[in-house]
Amino acid sequence: MSFLGNEREGSSSDNFGQTGSTFTARPLQTTISGRVPAPRWASPWWLLFLGLAIAEVVALGVREHRVPTESDWAGAAEFVRAKLAPKDAIAVAPDWADPLLRLYLGDRITTKISGRSDLAGFDRLWVLSIRGKNASDAPQRPPDFAQAFGRVRVERFDFEPSRVILDLADAINTARVEKRTAGVDEVCALRTFPPTVVQGGLGGGVIAPRQRFQCDFERPWLWVGATVIESLDLSPRRCIWTHPQGTEPMSITYPNIPLGARLVLYGGLDYHDERDREKGPIGLRVLVSGREVGNFVHRDGDGMARYEVDIESALGNADARGDLRLEITAPEPYRRSFCWTGSVQSGTRKEAP
Repeated sequence: MSFLGNEREGSSSDNFGQTGSTFTARPLQTTISGRVPAPRWASPWWLLFLGLAIAEVVALGVREHRVPTESDWAGAAEFVRAKLAPKDAIAVAPDWADPLLRLYLGDRITTKISGRSDLAGFDRLWVLSIRGKNASDAPQRPPDFAQAFGRVRVERFDFEPSRVILDLADAINTARVEKRTAGVDEVCALRTFPPTVVQGGLGGGVIAPRQRFQCDFERPWLWVGATVIESLDLSPRRCIWTHPQGTEPMSITYPNIPLGARLVLYGGLDYHDERDREKGPIGLRVLVSGREVGNFVHRDGDGMARYEVDIESALGNADARGDLRLEITAPEPYRRSFCWTGSVQSGTRKEAP
């Protein structure tokens, strides 16, 4: 017996065993065509959600397939470690993989390599790359050597021999540092300080080297020495800290050095002092044997800027020797954490990455 579309009244007993009860069967709704409509959950939106879920699972598989294994990184690192020469630099691509480079090759990455401003002092560049990326400071040409270690690719770029005669950061402890007070230059003594328990770290500022020229103990930030800062682009930069004291200069003199053909300088501030771009400029004056050959101004937003002096044209001689003096000033010295570096070079290489 069908109950669809009908009503049945029970008397003394019914299917439920209850006397006098009434059961009504409600008819199913149908469309005009007579077909039963799909339930609400069978919406096209569910198909879209299902497609997105499948796409996410496929994408996860693709990503996992592209991730290098620990053995890939270890094999590439051991190969490079065995081949490194004294004037080799190391890079990684993309940049965000830098922690992995330090994990597997950190024992061979010095501050001179990691904090470099250019490749002028290096003869070769090793690049460990993944996902087909290129290192930001690698030449835009095919490498001189390439080999894959699983999903990590090792490339080597060979350059002409370095033209650097003198690295100014390397030679800072041979320089003469002076602080001018009321028109008189006062020599800052090179001192060796005991190691401190805590330095640097998040919000800790720049680490002062143990050996440095301390120019004023009442102003402890008034020192000169090689350190590493975090520049405006958040990159590590090995440089010579020379915080200006005002309009009277802090000066660094390298006596009787080979002057070469050109002087290449880089200068910038710690990220925390330059990011707001609201403080005053810094002056950088360059003199050779008492003659001004360059006068530059660094402003917030310049980052680690490059400054170049053509010494050969200024002196008419690329083989001369003399005193190289740099003077740093700032009308408003508060939080002007100027740090600079550079090199004296005999000329320009054909390829300058």
